[in-house]
Amino acid sequence: MSSNKQNDDIVATPVATHVDPRFAIARQLLDPAITPDRTRVRPLTNLPEAGDELVTMAHMHVAVHGGSLRTFTGNLAHENGWWPSYKRRRLQYWEGMTQRAYLMRCEVDQEVEWAQSERRRFEFPLNGRLRRYTCDVEVQKTDGSVEIVELKRNERDLEDEDYRHTLAGVAEICRRCGWTFKIVLAPEIFVSRHHRDNVELFQSRRFARVSPDHIRRLDSFALKCGLVSSYGELAEVIEPGFAPGGMAVLQALLVRGRISIDLTQPIFHETPVRIV
Repeated sequence: MSSNKQNDDIVATPVATHVDPRFAIARQLLDPAITPDRTRVRPLTNLPEAGDELVTMAHMHVAVHGGSLRTFTGNLAHENGWWPSYKRRRLQYWEGMTQRAYLMRCEVDQEVEWAQSERRRFEFPLNGRLRRYTCDVEVQKTDGSVEIVELKRNERDLEDEDYRHTLAGVAEICRRCGWTFKIVLAPEIFVSRHHRDNVELFQSRRFARVSPDHIRRLDSFALKCGLVSSYGELAEVIEPGFAPGGMAVLQALLVRGRISIDLTQPIFHETPVRIV
């Protein structure tokens, strides 16, 4: 069953209102001066021109409540569902395990303020026709920057030339707005099996109860002993006499941005922890 947003639940704004005036308007889809990476989804030769109408006639659409524009329940050939985010304070719709994994990684990423799936739809003219694109994830970073993320299982999902044109148009709109457009493949989400396991564990504790006593013990320890400790020691400080409970609270505190741990490495009692 498919669920479509009513028009009065969606806010449409001209892209021109988001454009950063400090950026020069290029005539090509991507600036040749930009360092090559996967975001350059078109070769530099035979590019269609992206005139000013790419921005002046383009619109972006977001839901009034800030949630997902695309929602589906059942009747799909692949996994889909809902996942509650502590950072975003709302349910996140996901379609496919790649999108779910990326949302979980954002939940424990110290540089991410929040991430929202299916949040923004772009409509713009390119190559003689109107194109529509809904991003897989929009990420608000802690430094105020914005990332628009397209998720794919592998490179084969990018073989369609017309679809690459659409992605290139979105990439140029994002560039002119001062945002970052990224294409992330499933194998790139986690750097190792340890990373994946740690992300799944820590995000699973995102709603664990963090009491005022826990925060007081954490702050008191930081004042007396400094900002760097170990995973096992800090768990005992947070929940004296019950280290497993202290570890669960530490995992929730990482989601809340109060501590920092390298999740790409195996975690032991001796693993360094920095209090933020």
